[in-house]
Amino acid sequence: MIRGSKLRRSKVTNDVVNSTSTKWSREWVFFAIVVTVWCLEPLARRLLDWRSGAFNPIQIMSLVPFLITMAFAYLCLRKGYLKGVSPALKIFGAIWVATFTFGLFIALFRGSVSAGMYEFIQYVVPMLVGLWLAGQNLDAAEIMRRVALVVLPLGAVVAIYGLIQFMQPPPWDALWVTGSGFTDSVGSPEPFTMRVFSTLPSPGPAADFLAFTILLALPYLRIKTIWMWPLVGLLSAALLLTLVREAWVGLIVGLATFLVVSPSRFRSLPFIIICGVITLFLVSNLPTLLGGVAQGDVLSSRIATLGDVDHDTSALARQGEIQDALEQSVENPVGSGLGSFGAASKLSNPSDPIGNVMDSGYMARLLELGWLGFAGYLFVLVGSFVVLVWASLWNRRELGITRNAQVAAAGAAAIAAALLWADAAGDAHIGLDGFVFWIALGIGLRSVKASSTATAPAVRGVLRGRQRSVTV
Repeated sequence: MIRGSKLRRSKVTNDVVNSTSTKWSREWVFFAIVVTVWCLEPLARRLLDWRSGAFNPIQIMSLVPFLITMAFAYLCLRKGYLKGVSPALKIFGAIWVATFTFGLFIALFRGSVSAGMYEFIQYVVPMLVGLWLAGQNLDAAEIMRRVALVVLPLGAVVAIYGLIQFMQPPPWDALWVTGSGFTDSVGSPEPFTMRVFSTLPSPGPAADFLAFTILLALPYLRIKTIWMWPLVGLLSAALLLTLVREAWVGLIVGLATFLVVSPSRFRSLPFIIICGVITLFLVSNLPTLLGGVAQGDVLSSRIATLGDVDHDTSALARQGEIQDALEQSVENPVGSGLGSFGAASKLSNPSDPIGNVMDSGYMARLLELGWLGFAGYLFVLVGSFVVLVWASLWNRRELGITRNAQVAAAGAAAIAAALLWADAAGDAHIGLDGFVFWIALGIGLRSVKASSTATAPAVRGVLRGRQRSVTV
């Protein structure tokens, strides 16, 4: 009787915590639409420029992804999803908003109203999707499965378009490259010479999104899911053609993180090795396979620069930028305010199509937010990664944490680790990258909420059972 009572309590607890309804509500359909808008809006913007016959460095259309994402604020407040959010995510969200509100005040004080407001929106609005995901009455594994069902097909679209772009750049992409002044960093918009950026605004965000999609596919790589292998091959090929080395290394960092913290590491290891073999084959043969015989060594030569940092001009320039940024931060410890760097800086100087760009997201945030704001920024990035790792390793089934939920948290930790690395070479937590970051936190920290929700009743049930056994 005692044992049966304990089993019934455990079953009821797990049924409540790990509800995995397969029915998709209108909200989840809306989520799919929002992700699609994030991925395709830059392409739509280029098509409008091409139709008008001129490149426009500032378009109101760039606000569309943020405006549609703001609807998640209504869902969170109207339907009470914030009550289901874990305390850890609430703390990270509050510090994130406070940090960038501080940066916004500095920008307003210095007169950079439009640029400061635009960058504030770019950083804060994507957080809403993470809060919405974390408040769902679903197991973390089910949330990740639904996100994968939305993102993986979109990743295939982005990858296929990227391969077409490499072989024959469409005229609207060529107009974007020449009009924005990206020829120095992207290359001439000619077949087999231009770096891939697909449907996204530049190679950096495109590479980060492709790496994110590959990491999201990790838990689903199995022999029986044979359709996943062509998808991973497409994603890897497009990622290589972006020529973004930081994203390549970030993907490796994410893979290593997943193998260390995932409870299914040994089950996933053979498939990750197969992916590695496919990638090595693509490195030496991809341009040739696509028809660019003369450019057959473009990937291998790019990879060779990873081991020759002393002669890498971009790496040396980045080192100089870091040194200058540290010196400026000492002179101005309060910061220059939001909108000083990145796409938002174009609003302060519309004649500059590129804006004030810095090849280090950490240094850009240090100069904008000052030492105090930068501390808050780092606390969220590093602290959330630590919590995700803890959620992956903390196995307490009696508290409602399933093995699949741990795997989901491990996948989220892998994505967070890749973005942590990528931020050293660019803004990897803003716009679409920020959207990805908060999706990962929403998935991973859902398992933390599940454990805290189930702890009290589960522990009380176990203690009652032990007390009765002692009495008997």
